Amino acid sequence: MKRIFTFIFVLFILLLSSGCYNYKEINEMAIVSSIGIDKDNDSYVVSAQIMNSKESEDSEDSQIIVYSKKGKTIHEALRNLTLESPRKLYGNHLSKIVLSEEVAKEGIENILDLFIRVTEVRNEFIITIVKEDKASDVLKVLTSTETIPAEYVKLSLKTAYLNSGLIYTTKLDEFLSLYLKKGVDPVVPVLSIEKKAKKGTTTDNVTTTSPISKIVIDNLAVTNNGKFETYLDSNEIIGYNYLRNQIQKMIIPVKCDDNYYSSIAVQKNKTKTNIKKENDKYVVYYDVNVEGIITEYNCDKELTKTKTITDLEKKTENKIKYYIESALKKQKETKGKFLGIERLIYLDYPKYDNEKYEVKYNINVNLVRKGEIKNSVKGAKK
Repeated sequence: MKRIFTFIFVLFILLLSSGCYNYKEINEMAIVSSIGIDKDNDSYVVSAQIMNSKESEDSEDSQIIVYSKKGKTIHEALRNLTLESPRKLYGNHLSKIVLSEEVAKEGIENILDLFIRVTEVRNEFIITIVKEDKASDVLKVLTSTETIPAEYVKLSLKTAYLNSGLIYTTKLDEFLSLYLKKGVDPVVPVLSIEKKAKKGTTTDNVTTTSPISKIVIDNLAVTNNGKFETYLDSNEIIGYNYLRNQIQKMIIPVKCDDNYYSSIAVQKNKTKTNIKKENDKYVVYYDVNVEGIITEYNCDKELTKTKTITDLEKKTENKIKYYIESALKKQKETKGKFLGIERLIYLDYPKYDNEKYEVKYNINVNLVRKGEIKNSVKGAKK
């Protein structure tokens, strides 16, 4: 019994000492939350957003600090950052990488190859492109709702994806997985800076009800063979998400008479795909099934009537059809295969080799009655 207690006591001491050692080690590191990559002539400019661990009682002190250094290669620039940072950079909490348009056009896959090789960085970060600005500028903007801007962007992308249908987030592993597959190219979320101003990089930006500068989500970028090609607009993004079965929830505005709109809240969406070869031609069938409810209604037609609901369902189907056709048209205009249609054909027909194909789709919308219509003031008058 005495030996057992002795063993437990020694194990307890070892665990405690090990925990203290790790704490001290992390405390001596600079935790990187975001990395931005720009170009300056033939050099890379790498910026690192560091969580400020300086002890301070002043609530107006910035919670982050941004260091930037040049290098002929990205890894050299990362190493040069140690000339500014008094602590060793720690990338295991990296949330996102921001690339300028110029860097993304040269090749996103080259950038990601480095971060796969660097063991100090985890591979769960989000890849983004900044539109018309420098990546370093995005890292410097302070945000009011989150003390760490990287967390603000991460939460914004997640919320938009789950509720709007207007974005799709791509992490390192997914980007590489799609990039390495035949017949599909990954998309990348795009950021931009609204009301760009120097004061956006100071604490003045977070001590006001109307921030001077904001980081906003600005559509999606299409890639072609690992390089940035073009942008998708909002309608094309929604069509992309429907065809890729990525719609979680969203609001569809539908015109219910000549002057007014109603809001249809999509609660469930399921897109099934079927591939057939007919008369030596490949045909891709999309079966889109949507379940939604009416959350806003500004028209005079009575919602208790079946015809009113049927008309709204048909108009919602037409609106989704418009989104899908926008995405399909964009696919024809680009070299990038962002919709992954050729990948779908290849999986069922491995001998497929960039031949012509046709896309057909069926859309079915069901507006379920869960009490919203019954309890609405727009119901039948008595």
